[in-house]
Amino acid sequence: MGVKICLKFGETTVPAELNETETARTFANRLPVTIRVRGTGIDFCGQMPFDLPHERCQVQCGWSNGDVNYNPGGGWFALLFDDEENSARYGDQVNMGHVTGSLAALHALSGSYDLVIERA
Repeated sequence: MGVKICLKFGETTVPAELNETETARTFANRLPVTIRVRGTGIDFCGQMPFDLPHERCQVQCGWSNGDVNYNPGGGWFALLFDDEENSARYGDQVNMGHVTGSLAALHALSGSYDLVIERA
């Protein structure tokens, strides 16, 4: 079982669980962290304040709605909540976990946030 986390967008909290990869474990060990993210309508994405280890075999194209991903090429954190059906065109994705609650709260948010990520 992975580490349960909370993603806090101001007053809105979204629960998620990190997986058992080295990337996710390293991320969990660095929590809490604040990342400035911006919404695009399909994700919230922001520059990570540190690099994470990953195996080349972990890097994939696309995502499932609700994925918590790391982009090692650009050093980005991404919380992806829509457009799964078209996501295969986006490469350099390392999955670290998945939202465990409804994605509706993410669809209701827009703009930029100081996203606080901490253990649940």
